[in-house]
Amino acid sequence: MGLIYFLVYLFLEIIFSYEFMKIFTPLGFFIETLITAIAGVYIIKNIHFSLNEGMMKVLRREISEEEFISIGIFKFIGAILLIIPGFFSDILGVLFLFEPFARWIAKKFLPSQTIYTHKNYNDNNNDEIIDVEIIEEIPRK
Repeated sequence: MGLIYFLVYLFLEIIFSYEFMKIFTPLGFFIETLITAIAGVYIIKNIHFSLNEGMMKVLRREISEEEFISIGIFKFIGAILLIIPGFFSDILGVLFLFEPFARWIAKKFLPSQTIYTHKNYNDNNNDEIIDVEIIEEIPRK
């Protein structure tokens, strides 16, 4: 099945690159490839800023851990696709950099995992919660 996906990707890459070169000439294609490769390298070098921002979203419970991981993976894949020469790979790379698209692709293609999160009990206004620590005593011989 992977071979079929690769052949479809290769076919689309050739068609998109050919059509781009017909409009913008091979020199324009070379410049576009060079600019997107530089952008991809820049994104990879500075991906830690994006990961820090994502971690803060996880801590504020705006996104789940699973979403954080999938967004990080797809941003990295998007940067790699920008480095690879070809117009179709550049389109996919730019799309992978957008979080809504990365979430949608992750839901479609990545297996869902159960992530356990801590429930915030303050949301229920339950003031009768008692925090208990169980200490087990081991008898000495």
